[in-house]
Amino acid sequence: MKTAIIIALVGLAATALFMTSGPSSSVETEFRSFLESHRVGYGTTGEYSYRLGVFADNLNRIEQLNRENPQATFAVNMFADRTAEEMEQRMGLIVPANKNVGSVHVPAKNGESVNWTSMWDSVKNQGSCGSCWAFSATAAFEARYQLAHGSKHTDLLFAEQELVDCDTQSNGCNGGWMDNAFTYLKGKGFCQESEYPYTARDGTCQDTKCTSGPQDKAFTDITEGDENALLAELVNGPVSVAVDASTWSFYAGGILSKCGTGLNHGVTLIASDFDEESVTIRNSWGAGWGESGMIRLAMNENMCGYANVASFPSF
Repeated sequence: MKTAIIIALVGLAATALFMTSGPSSSVETEFRSFLESHRVGYGTTGEYSYRLGVFADNLNRIEQLNRENPQATFAVNMFADRTAEEMEQRMGLIVPANKNVGSVHVPAKNGESVNWTSMWDSVKNQGSCGSCWAFSATAAFEARYQLAHGSKHTDLLFAEQELVDCDTQSNGCNGGWMDNAFTYLKGKGFCQESEYPYTARDGTCQDTKCTSGPQDKAFTDITEGDENALLAELVNGPVSVAVDASTWSFYAGGILSKCGTGLNHGVTLIASDFDEESVTIRNSWGAGWGESGMIRLAMNENMCGYANVASFPSF
């Protein structure tokens, strides 16, 4: 109730500001609907005005993305008042300077479709911390650990926060690399999520809390840019991959068919469908984003560069 009152008062105060310039009344009506749906409020008329302008720009961007991706749908969601720079904070992938990002495209033909979606009961949310790399590595670890122990369900969820705090080769909420996480987990027991809760901010390492946790034995980097090899390995379990997620913010469903290749986000490849020629990626922006927290990309085109850098742990 308090939030609704604040939104109403601030909205009325800002209306006059936009009567002669700025977004149209129909855009502001849609903006207020967004605020109510997502329970968003701002402390000042200046912030309201700024976010309304961002929202209007994002509506134009959504229209453009829908034109460019006829098989996908983009729409207003929880990120509709966020700038591209703010969304970039959620894409905390750091590709090491000595890592050669490949560009070889090998078409995947006559492959075996596979779907590991049901391994998890829900999709995690990294918040505004640039810890995508930790979520990508943890998802692959969770899945491969369970598969190595004869289960196709992630009965144990592990602690991204441990990686954020303790992987000194990465930079916590300022970004990191999945292979660094797998390297850290070769020598340290991985805490369960309940033992080391996620805070979405950098903290002090507490890796002595669960020294008896599981470790990976090694990790494997899949041939760079080889989509066929990546899809063949997917049959054995989910894989950590790097993507260009610059156009993902407002994705609502369908198959993305236009994307860049400037890798900036760590995610997890979990499914392939050779009938509809798509792959499914598990993101870490919560279940309210995309298709219950996931996105489908067009197959055979190395969409968003998802096959350029990929790895998985072994036990």
